[in-house]
Amino acid sequence: MEKDLEDLSALTDAVPEHDVDDLLGLLSTREVRITLAYLYDHPNAAVDELAAAITGAAAAEDGRIGGESEYERAHVYLHHSVLPRLQDHGLIEFDPVDGTVGEVDVPPAVYGVLGVGE
Repeated sequence: MEKDLEDLSALTDAVPEHDVDDLLGLLSTREVRITLAYLYDHPNAAVDELAAAITGAAAAEDGRIGGESEYERAHVYLHHSVLPRLQDHGLIEFDPVDGTVGEVDVPPAVYGVLGVGE
């Protein structure tokens, strides 16, 4: 429990321009977490790559193979919700015309809360 409080404190300090509840709300979305985890290792990614990562992760959780329709839904959700929200929080730069993500600026505390890179 003490470790969790330290993580939240580090998160609050890392992104002071955003309310911690707002940031936790953002991180509560599975697609956001998968996207950030993917960007940890691939900081310059295309929406296509991220959609494939989300589709694959969801399929692996359920022990199945992801289909084309699931990939298309992930692609649309990324383009219209996940990536703009991450950009609004100052964590990434998203170019909707090119469909690319660059300039990933995710504080280590955010990755720490997600358990990425441990």
